[in-house]
Parts: sequence; structure tokens; C-alpha cells
Amino acid sequence: MCVVQIDPQAISTFNEFKMSKKYRYLLFRVSDDKKSIILAKSAPWEATYEQFVSELQNAKDCRYGTILFEYDQGSDGQRSKLVFVNWAPDDAPIKSKMIYAGTKNDLKKALVGISVEIQATDLSEVDKSEVLAKLQSISK
Repeated sequence: MCVVQIDPQAISTFNEFKMSKKYRYLLFRVSDDKKSIILAKSAPWEATYEQFVSELQNAKDCRYGTILFEYDQGSDGQRSKLVFVNWAPDDAPIKSKMIYAGTKNDLKKALVGISVEIQATDLSEVDKSEVLAKLQSISK
């Protein structure tokens, strides 16, 4: 089996993403030749969490996503955290799920600064309230 590389442009876009408010989220996918992980989409700062979830749902295949998730932490005020989503829907091809599962840790290591990881196979697992609960549990 060949090793899947991470496209350097994807990493540099991620680094730009976390240092500026240029993008709201990034989506990554395995290239058609199955040799690299590439940037599939960068969404402008004005994009919403709902748009992010919609993009995952409409992909019809596995995806990795990172989003700057902003939320209110009560008396501590507004917070924002980088959330990594490993999207592997039940109806995605088995081979695709295997490739994404096998490359996830390498990508996560390359994307420095992730606060929390969400493993999602359906929409309930990326529901805003679920993500918020997970973030609030690590913020205490």
C-alpha cells in the first residue's frame, strides 16, 4: 500500500487559517489518485457552522474539516476553538473509510493547534449542541 502524503499547500493554508480571520473553515480530501491529502475548500470568514455541516453532508464521501468554532463560555465570555472533524458517513465507500481512518493521525499531527476532534458518521454527531458540549467540557 502506498503512503498518502499531505499536500504542503494544504498545511500552509491551514496555518494561514489559524493565524488570521480570513477563513471560517477548511475542508480536506484525499486526492483522486489516492496519493495525497489536499485542500478541497476554504470558506470565507462570513460562512456559518451550518454551511460547514452542509458541505460535509453534500460531499457524499469522507472528508476532514477544520472550523473555528466560536461560542459563549458564560462568565468567561466569548471563546473560539479549532475543531477537527473526521467525517466518515455510513454510506461512504469502505475503501474510502479505510484510507481516511489510516491517514487521520498524520493529518492531525500536521495541523498544529487543534483543540478538539469530532468523529462523525452522521449529522447528529456534528450537531452544534454536541460540539458545544464537547468544547465546554474541555474548557472547565
